[in-house]
Amino acid sequence: MSENKGKVCISCGRLSTEYVEFKCPSCMQGAIIRDRICRERHTRYRCPNCGTEGP
Repeated sequence: MSENKGKVCISCGRLSTEYVEFKCPSCMQGAIIRDRICRERHTRYRCPNCGTEGP
């Protein structure tokens, strides 16, 4: 049985099991992973592939 240990938020660097993951809306290649807190606070993120920033 595999445990979900979570993923690291691209905005704050925290490990979280409450996150969303989506492709960068600009380049469609970079993985954007954001935890619940950063999403609620509208913390900015930067795509690791193309550098596009988002809310």
